[in-house]
Amino acid sequence: MNEILINKYRQQLMGLAAIGVILVHSNGVVAWPSIISFAFGCGGIGVYMFVFLSAIGLYLSLKQEKKSKKKEFYMHRFTRVLLPYLCISVTWYGVKYLIIEQNFVGFLWETSLLSYWFEHKGAWFVAMLIPVYLIFPWFYDWVETEDRNKKIFSSLIILVITTFVVAFGFPVLFHHISQVLCSYIIYLAGYYEAEKVYNKEFNGMRLSILSAVLFVIRTITPLRHIAFISDITWAMFGITILITAAWLLDKMDCKPINIILSFFGKYSLEMYLWNIFLIQIIQYFKITESLGVLGKMSGYAAYGIVVCCGVALSVVYGKFAGKLSKKICVA
Repeated sequence: MNEILINKYRQQLMGLAAIGVILVHSNGVVAWPSIISFAFGCGGIGVYMFVFLSAIGLYLSLKQEKKSKKKEFYMHRFTRVLLPYLCISVTWYGVKYLIIEQNFVGFLWETSLLSYWFEHKGAWFVAMLIPVYLIFPWFYDWVETEDRNKKIFSSLIILVITTFVVAFGFPVLFHHISQVLCSYIIYLAGYYEAEKVYNKEFNGMRLSILSAVLFVIRTITPLRHIAFISDITWAMFGITILITAAWLLDKMDCKPINIILSFFGKYSLEMYLWNIFLIQIIQYFKITESLGVLGKMSGYAAYGIVVCCGVALSVVYGKFAGKLSKKICVA
């Protein structure tokens, strides 16, 4: 495994992660047989695949510049992530809060993502990204001046200790933000490996071994009862799947699979956002109940609507946000 595979199949891997998220979210709507529910539940690692690839992408975006250009960095992140989020969230929350409920405060509360931090509602992944984007250029300048590895490992140790403290001392809070904390750990792991990706030295062996060790600890030792151990093992497993998937894609060299995964990868953020918002929509308007005439198939039909509409809307909003971002950059 080397840098070429991670970069060569980056869009396909993003697509695989997006499909994983779509599958895991189906468990909240469809009463799958237990074995399928378990298999689809594994799709939750897709978010950590996103995170790892994002960390590498952020590093490379600044590494390829002669110096850190914060204004350009922030503008690119706004147009790539926050702009699609605002376009999509304003559409749904505008209908819900401004047109139906006439609740402007609720509209601002949800759209601003404050609803996630205080109520665990909404697009947690985007809420997690905002602090990362805000500090990343400064973190990059600090780390890359000298003692790179020392600074990264020190930051990682501090973050892991903080996560343990929250997990033991504030279990309710940890349950609320465990995905965020584990994502930040994966971000640091991805950032550390990004230099090896840049230098074409990345093989993923150490991360795969660490993931295997954590899996053994989670499976057969008393530490498996610690929530953080369980969650970080799951997060690290996402990296292993990422590395394995890149290798398989290269070995198979299957054009149809690459085309499908690339399509989902191109609109991965929009797919994620429309998936969670359309689930909110069918719950808000009780679509599943309205399809009760279909009996046990009502959940399947409702989620079929979510997936089909989500794919179509992702393409429409992805193209719209792309055109809007070009106008903003030109201006």
